[in-house]
Amino acid sequence: MSHRNLPSSALRRPIGRRSALGAGLGATALALGAASPAAAGGPAPLAGPTAAGAPAAPLLPAPAERGTPGVRWKDGHVLPTFARATSLRVADPRELDGFAQTLLVTLQGLVNRERPEIYLVLDEVDATWVPDLPVPTETVEDPLSLVETYRDRIAGAVVYDMDAPDTINVATTLAALHGGVAATAELAAEHGLEILEDLRGRFEDDPAAIYAWAHETLWEQCTHRMLVGLPPTRTVEVDGVTWTEALRWPEQTRDFSNREVRTVDLSAHLDAEAVFVRMTDAFPEDGWGPDVYGVTVEADGAQIAAFTPGTPEEEPFLFDGSGSTVLEGHRFADGGGRFIYRIAVPEGATSLSISLDIVNQFVVSITGTSPTRVEPFVHFRDMAAATDALVVWLPPSGDSGSQFTQLLDALEPGSAFAGWFANDVSGEWSGVTLCSQAGVIVVPADWYANGSALSGVAADVHHVPARRSSQRPEDATYVTLIFGEGDNIQYCQRHLRALWDDPARGQVPISWTVSPLLEDAGPALLRHLRDTGTDNDLLVCGPSGAGYTYGDSWPEDELAVYTGITGGYLARTGLDVIYGYTTPTPDGDNPVMPERVLEAYARDVRLRGIMQTGDPYEISEPGAAVPLIAALSPFGDPESYRTQIEEMIAERKGPGPLFIAVHVHAWSFTPTKAAELVASLPEGVRVVLADEFFDLFRRSQEG
Repeated sequence: MSHRNLPSSALRRPIGRRSALGAGLGATALALGAASPAAAGGPAPLAGPTAAGAPAAPLLPAPAERGTPGVRWKDGHVLPTFARATSLRVADPRELDGFAQTLLVTLQGLVNRERPEIYLVLDEVDATWVPDLPVPTETVEDPLSLVETYRDRIAGAVVYDMDAPDTINVATTLAALHGGVAATAELAAEHGLEILEDLRGRFEDDPAAIYAWAHETLWEQCTHRMLVGLPPTRTVEVDGVTWTEALRWPEQTRDFSNREVRTVDLSAHLDAEAVFVRMTDAFPEDGWGPDVYGVTVEADGAQIAAFTPGTPEEEPFLFDGSGSTVLEGHRFADGGGRFIYRIAVPEGATSLSISLDIVNQFVVSITGTSPTRVEPFVHFRDMAAATDALVVWLPPSGDSGSQFTQLLDALEPGSAFAGWFANDVSGEWSGVTLCSQAGVIVVPADWYANGSALSGVAADVHHVPARRSSQRPEDATYVTLIFGEGDNIQYCQRHLRALWDDPARGQVPISWTVSPLLEDAGPALLRHLRDTGTDNDLLVCGPSGAGYTYGDSWPEDELAVYTGITGGYLARTGLDVIYGYTTPTPDGDNPVMPERVLEAYARDVRLRGIMQTGDPYEISEPGAAVPLIAALSPFGDPESYRTQIEEMIAERKGPGPLFIAVHVHAWSFTPTKAAELVASLPEGVRVVLADEFFDLFRRSQEG
């Protein structure tokens, strides 16, 4: 999900993760009802539009009366901790659609905020973790039976409006504040749940206006320790769809030399209502997938559409862009990403074609069957419901950026923005920058599941790092391999588990970035990594410490808040190497971490060293506050990695030791590939773990 590299389309790209500004957020908030549901005879339904055209405020219980008795926000911690789980009911709702899953996930948050009792298997990885959890579990055969099991805890349902999808996020927040669940009207009726609020028809499909209303109306009732960013919906593959491959670029090409306009005949599907055109990556392992700069559509020889990606003209045709990114008038999808255009078949047409101005490593496929459906996005929604968090989905750049900034300004320094950003890659850079400027810590967590359960599964995460080595470096090249993405707690839960279970893990030294915030969000996950690691596995801290941030963008008088929190987490978890980031420049460069930031780390965090994204030839001078090395960031297969490492050795190796930190792209590399890479490296290259690497580097600078 995190994508930390160069935004320019002319540079290497990593493998990938709406609307006019609404009413100003600085206006006086609408009056909030303070009476408890009991005193008011139950929560009142949402009133109709006011004279100003906005829905009136709901009647909500006051925070002190509502309460979240099992949720605790400790000083010096970014995320909450939950009451200790004594057992978990495990239910598997994978056969249910996203609407039923949303009911269950918000029920999970409602129940678990008192004491964690529900664990939901949303994919195979969730099932993989169950035997490793140090708590008794009981399997629930019918997931929806949990509604009846916990009926006495459910005040009712808040109904969202799929015609204004962002009401799913508002419904999540309202349900938490009411002590209810988010559901469709049909599910509420099926399960006999009173409708507390009905959002259908209350809002236009205008996310900015919806979130402006939510901020003004609900913020004072929500937690002020965390803001949550979640997409309201997701697209789900429909079974039985047959795709026909129409174009494929056969070679690994990353230099834009193959850009041209290519035409695909769609006439084989004239009997369908529409034709769907999908762009995917021909070589997903290296992050250079299809990149489209322009599209034209012709029917019977006449042009019926022409658009540039990212413009309003594209919107009627973009069926699913969730797996892609738009930058400067072009749309691309790398690795496992994709995007799909929908071309309606004109009545009576005898021929139909689409022309794509396309470049890089593409596969273009077509079908006449709708390939996906839209459902609510369910992951991490239990944590939002459990903590009374305001849930939003606003692009942090463009017109909505100032609205997003006002939301951040309502948080105290050291608070969390948890989830992710709209606009994916471009949203990451602008979003993390805005959060850093506001002193808010980013917690990538949008696909993290069962947070409200795992936070309460106790496990000892205390660890003492290895003693510092006094060994002197030899005249050799020292390489350390660091798998990235560890700041992303859903990566730690999901993809890292798959990498961890690779039989080749342990064959060669690998340093694995993880988030120290797992101490709060999933201590049993962190404990499992500790207990099952080999002597060739080292856990290091993902960007940039206690959550993802750009230290150089923090206000100088507030940076100590972040480094102080980081120092506490690392002292408890025994992590003493950090992979760090600085604020990307407009041309995509990552400047070297400034001295003031290094000094803050040196003052508050016990560190062996910092690796950072940037020019791989950047290393700190002797006597720096913290030793720092910028990492080489190759792409591709093991042979490509080896070639780039050898090129750096040829350019830089002289008398004495050479140190090369290699950032491994975790979404496309594996321990098996790492073992293949290490076996191919030339004589004189020594692969070591990051702690030994920095011990040797420090000694090399001592003369």
